[in-house]
Formats: sequence, structure tokens, C-alpha cells
Amino acid sequence: MPKNRRSIGSDKEKAAGVYLEQKGHRILHYNYRTRMAEADLVSLDGETYVFTEVKYRSDASQGHPLEAVTKAKQRRIRMAALFYLEDHDLSPDTTPVRFDVIAILGNELTHIENAF
Repeated sequence: MPKNRRSIGSDKEKAAGVYLEQKGHRILHYNYRTRMAEADLVSLDGETYVFTEVKYRSDASQGHPLEAVTKAKQRRIRMAALFYLEDHDLSPDTTPVRFDVIAILGNELTHIENAF
């Protein structure tokens, strides 16, 4: 039976998490969601909280996955970061935060740190 999109997405987010762990990140949360916002991965890279958007495409027929990280998507991720910090009693003024994107095209993974 073929996998559904949600299952594939979850598999790719897990693969991205493993990749980040190999780079030294500590994964804090997969699929952090609020009513208004979401972040695929939340991790700690040293003292920096990293909110990572993971985008997957099996091939480029519908464009590169990086193209799917629109300004609107970036706003929702930033909002998720603010909610996350608030939920964990962290100040957005003093807590180092970074926004990364991991794009997976077929089996090729591209990690862009500080993407926006």
C-alpha cells in the first residue's frame, strides 16, 4: 500500500531530525503546532533555538522544495517561534533564535541555516 502524504512528510521530518542530530543539534520538538502557527522541527544548536521548516518533493516537476517556503510560511514559522518561546518561559529579546530550511528533493538533502 502506498504511503500517504502525511506519512511521507513525517518520515522526511524524522530524516531531517537525524541529520540535525548528526550536526550536533538536540531535537526538542517535532511538529510544534498552535492554532495559528507551526514549526516542523525545534532544536537546540548550542545555545540557539532553531526552528526548521522541512520541505520535500520526490522530483522537481512541481518546483524545488525551497520555492515552497513562501513569505506567508515564514511569517507562520516566526509566529510559532514566538509561541514556543512564550510556552517555555523564554524571552524573545534575550534568547538566540535561528530559522533554517531543510529541502529534500528525491534523496538529496539541502540545509540552509539562517534562511530567513
